Amino acid sequence: MSQISRRELLRLSATSLASGLVLAACGKQSGVQDDGAIARLGEAPSTTALAEAEVNDVVLLRTASSLEYNAIDTYTAALGLGVFKGDLAGATEIAKRFREDHQNHADAVNGLVRALGGKEYRCANTRINDLYLAPALALITDEKNPNVGIDVVALAHALENLAAQTYQGVVELISDPKLRADAIRIGQQESRHAALLAQVLNPGLAAVGPTFDETTGKPKIAAIPGAFGSQTNIQLTVGAPKDDGSRTTLLLETPSLNSLIYEGVSC
Repeated sequence: MSQISRRELLRLSATSLASGLVLAACGKQSGVQDDGAIARLGEAPSTTALAEAEVNDVVLLRTASSLEYNAIDTYTAALGLGVFKGDLAGATEIAKRFREDHQNHADAVNGLVRALGGKEYRCANTRINDLYLAPALALITDEKNPNVGIDVVALAHALENLAAQTYQGVVELISDPKLRADAIRIGQQESRHAALLAQVLNPGLAAVGPTFDETTGKPKIAAIPGAFGSQTNIQLTVGAPKDDGSRTTLLLETPSLNSLIYEGVSC
């Protein structure tokens, strides 16, 4: 037998290994057991599918409750700034009253969650806070911002509209008719909050009330259209003016699938 040098042996070993890899990639070799050690082209490793998160009445109500706590935290932060002075002096009592309303809403919604056998949720929605509220407060409290007080009111107004839109969207998805009625009642209160804050931002309209028939003196019948209110992006412009005089505009959106408070989520 002819002698093989060490260099030739290494070359032959490398060639054999490469051939084996090619054969493994093309398919199983006859009589060779596949131990799964080498992945083959066209085959993917087995995976365990994640459990699907169900969007049910409990999830929708827990999400609504989380926004109530976003509002509670925002009003608490606003009151802590001590900026409601002068023309905005009356906003202090408004903020306190609205914060109390949101606490009552959160308690009511969590009561509905418990009645359905779910676990109540008593924390702010982290994603809504990270995406919108924290950046807005950072812009508002910038030392270069000369409009802190009115910007805080603008933030509260945007948040109330966001809550109202959320309840409007929830009503369309909740399966239990009684729960839909409970949700829209809370949503109506959020809309009233937004309307009052709009008066603070743009004063001049004394009141909004029913009109009366001049002949009979009786109030006219009014109807709310099927599309109760807009569910488009809510624009919030706050912060210090830029070099060109413009300010930062944030777009707030109602909770989506990645910001819902699913049943497995805890504070």
